[in-house]
Amino acid sequence: MGRHEAAPTRRRRRWPRRLLFGVLALVVLFYAGGGWYFSSVIDQRALDGAERRASLDPEYDVVVTSAADGQVTIARGSEWPDELTTPGLWGLRWDGGYGQLGDIVASGEGDQVTRELTVIDGSPPAAGSPAEVDPRAYPSIESTGLRSKDLSVPGPLGDYPAWFVNGKDLPLVIVVHGNSMSRLDNVRLLPALHRAGFPTLSITYRNDEGAPEDPSGKLRYGLTEWEDLEAAVRFAEGHTSRGVFLMGDSMGGGVIASFLQRSDLARLVDAVVLDAPMLDFSSTVDDNASREPLVGSVKLPSSLTYVAKQLAAWRFGVDWDQLNYLADTSRYDVPFLVFHGEQDTTVPISTSEAFAQARPDIVTLARCPGVDHIECWNLDPGAYERQMLRFLRDAVPPAA
Repeated sequence: MGRHEAAPTRRRRRWPRRLLFGVLALVVLFYAGGGWYFSSVIDQRALDGAERRASLDPEYDVVVTSAADGQVTIARGSEWPDELTTPGLWGLRWDGGYGQLGDIVASGEGDQVTRELTVIDGSPPAAGSPAEVDPRAYPSIESTGLRSKDLSVPGPLGDYPAWFVNGKDLPLVIVVHGNSMSRLDNVRLLPALHRAGFPTLSITYRNDEGAPEDPSGKLRYGLTEWEDLEAAVRFAEGHTSRGVFLMGDSMGGGVIASFLQRSDLARLVDAVVLDAPMLDFSSTVDDNASREPLVGSVKLPSSLTYVAKQLAAWRFGVDWDQLNYLADTSRYDVPFLVFHGEQDTTVPISTSEAFAQARPDIVTLARCPGVDHIECWNLDPGAYERQMLRFLRDAVPPAA
């Protein structure tokens, strides 16, 4: 009788262990599979040069309902960008043309808004034309009215295209774009710099269209691209006697920070202007992942983000520690002016705040309420340019 009772008892004792092992197996599967998947998302959205280039085609997500007499009425398409109802100056792209959105004329019932429109390229949009709002505000450097010269800057992987706009006997401003992989990111700032007399050199770096590709095919957020910026500074050294200023946004800020930490030519730089700079890639990924949906309204847990980042380090060679340019801020010794939108969903403003808190002696942080990534200029171009130019003029070294 005792032997017959012992077998069910042993079975009853085993099932909790089996349940525990089953749960552990599911947890391992969740983190292994989920981590692998989201490490691929990191690669696709941030690292892979070919994927980034392919993702930059226009996304026409609103619709023009009418355009006449210097005004345009725009209705919801697949999206409703906040920029449409945000004051300031914005670009509007449609098939066959480009314009600038000015003052809001009317924000009517439903999902439509009327704004002033200045067509600067192509033909006015027809009713029903799909369109997209563009913070760059210009479709080309030619549309700014500036006379630029196409240059080729010799660098570590080959020749890099650049735009040069001549100026007076002042420091040369080297302009470094973000991971949109286009010099058009900062073309809206060139007219103000030109009016103030600053010569400018808008550069490319590896993986840009027309520039050499990194051997890995990956964007490295400054760990390799700083060498391309160094080549541009070396080029500038032979073309200016007044030193160099650096200006960059988003990933371009990381490229500049890496250059300042690693290059012997950093001694030539007298001032830096940054806009929403990516100074800590790891924190940026964490911030973006915190809004990434997992299931329904459930967001990606930080533990899964951690696993995905470790797998990305192994699979794609991401050195997260080296991509934290705030780890040792004592390595910076030039004045910085940093613009950052308070509603930035691409690069968290907390990284710029941390920089300003760590180095209040050299960093001036200009917070921009109500705008997203690299949109401070759009909110109030005049105020942005006045602050930028005042900072740069104060940093101009005495003439030899």
